[in-house]
Amino acid sequence: MAEWTITPLVYGTIEVKKEQLTTGLDVGLPLTVPYLGFYLTDGSHRVLLDNGINAKYIVDGRAWAGSPAQGGEDYVLESLDKIGVSPDRIDCVLYSHLHNDHAGNCRLFPKALHVFQEQEWKELLDPLPSMKIRGDFDQSLIPEIEQLECVKLVGDVEYLPGIRVILTPGHTAGSQCLLVDTKDGVYLLAGDTIHILPIAFPDMTEMILMDGSVLPITPAPRHWGPAVPSSLVYDHYAWFRSVYRIKSLIKDRKFLIPGHEPSVVGTVFG
Repeated sequence: MAEWTITPLVYGTIEVKKEQLTTGLDVGLPLTVPYLGFYLTDGSHRVLLDNGINAKYIVDGRAWAGSPAQGGEDYVLESLDKIGVSPDRIDCVLYSHLHNDHAGNCRLFPKALHVFQEQEWKELLDPLPSMKIRGDFDQSLIPEIEQLECVKLVGDVEYLPGIRVILTPGHTAGSQCLLVDTKDGVYLLAGDTIHILPIAFPDMTEMILMDGSVLPITPAPRHWGPAVPSSLVYDHYAWFRSVYRIKSLIKDRKFLIPGHEPSVVGTVFG
């Protein structure tokens, strides 16, 4: 069995209000979360999950909804340099989805194969009006992506030995997660289907922040159910099905790695 290591990469940060990620809980509480990517290797393959926000989406130090933020191409290059990997050494860029904060620097990897769901590509081409209002998708990326070598997946696939891609719609129509075999077990990289751990585990009473400090948080009432959606879900029926599926595929909550989870910073998995 292939054994991979998973290294989180910090492409910048954004400060949000926690109720934007766990709707109705801790209203007004500021929460700084990372723009994350992940470097995966089994010793022969070099895979990148997501490539961060484009700097043009951060104006005067603020991004979506006026949120204080930092990020862009320089952060991506610096994060790779810290682990001794140059962009031209990346074999494959997998995308959890094509939102501007996950696909904004695709041009840095012209030699790589770029892999996303066909349904996600269609949503980038023709987003809903509400998506245009929020600016979720950067349609200027369309000609850039069209110049790259791409694979458009349809549903679940074992993409490489030890890396399985599963379709998890809800946040976007073509959101996908990775199941990654490591010596410690199978980790699930959730992208923005699950931004932070309290979305999937609403009984949590504290979060670990990027600097290792502890932030007390409010657990959801039991009658709210087994997950708390963020304000960034477009199809709640699909999203709940995806979350139920994700939780059924992990042996323990320690094997879930959300797409903006601060506690994973500085940890290598596997």
